Amino acid sequence: MKFAGSLSGADKEKALYGVIGVPFDGNAYKKGAREGPKAIRRASQQLETFLWHEKLELSDLRYYDYGDLKLDRNAFVEEGSIEEFDPARKKVFIGGDHSISYPLVKYLFEHAAVAKVIAIDAHADFRDSYKRKKFSNACVMRKIAELIGFENVLEIGIRSSSADEYKIMRDKIRVYDAEMLREKGIECVLSEIGGGEKTYLSIDIDVLDPSIAPGVENPEPCGMSLESVISLIRAIIREANVVASDVVEVNPRLDCANGITGINAARIVFEILAGYTESDNRYINRRNKL
Repeated sequence: MKFAGSLSGADKEKALYGVIGVPFDGNAYKKGAREGPKAIRRASQQLETFLWHEKLELSDLRYYDYGDLKLDRNAFVEEGSIEEFDPARKKVFIGGDHSISYPLVKYLFEHAAVAKVIAIDAHADFRDSYKRKKFSNACVMRKIAELIGFENVLEIGIRSSSADEYKIMRDKIRVYDAEMLREKGIECVLSEIGGGEKTYLSIDIDVLDPSIAPGVENPEPCGMSLESVISLIRAIIREANVVASDVVEVNPRLDCANGITGINAARIVFEILAGYTESDNRYINRRNKL
């Protein structure tokens, strides 16, 4: 099953953007996120591909669902496990537990395709190790920061961490937590994300409130609304040079019978693709005016 609105195989060479599944949960404590890509694709088929608020038909955006990366179910997702893909084409990865972000960022960083990372997440994910795993999904942002530089990492929406994580983070990376967003709105973030550096945007679905995203490994109370997260994502893509994104931690084994977590994740993927198109059109219009 392809993600809704995807070009057909015959037309995939016309694609401007790619959707790629990463069915991996080898670093998660509670298994099931490896079924996330399938659940998100299935959920996408329940949604209209016409975005009402923009009067935009998504199937006109020319994106192609390339299917899933072929990965070992239990081993850490190392670069050698990742199939070759074109770093120049903007893409959305659908996971999978959050640990998939590290090898994807590593691949893109080492190919000079990414310089900064923005994470939207309920959890800091800044442990050095968790349950004897150095590459646990609870450690992913720490590993990314050590790879690309702490100054090149921004975390948004955080509302949970250990005391040890906080001590390491507070003076090393920029954090706009959930309380700050509630008090000041998303505008407080925008001044931090401008510039032309190629940016990777990682979205952990547990940033949403558990009432609308129960199908996650570690639900965290007092989360964001879907509307707020969508507004944040679209603003980031508008202001920053986002070249790749992921949507992670959908666990259909823990979801409600109606699959609401997968449905909300599919809608977020829709909004990322629409944001890519909006950003590219703005760039083309600016270039044409020169």
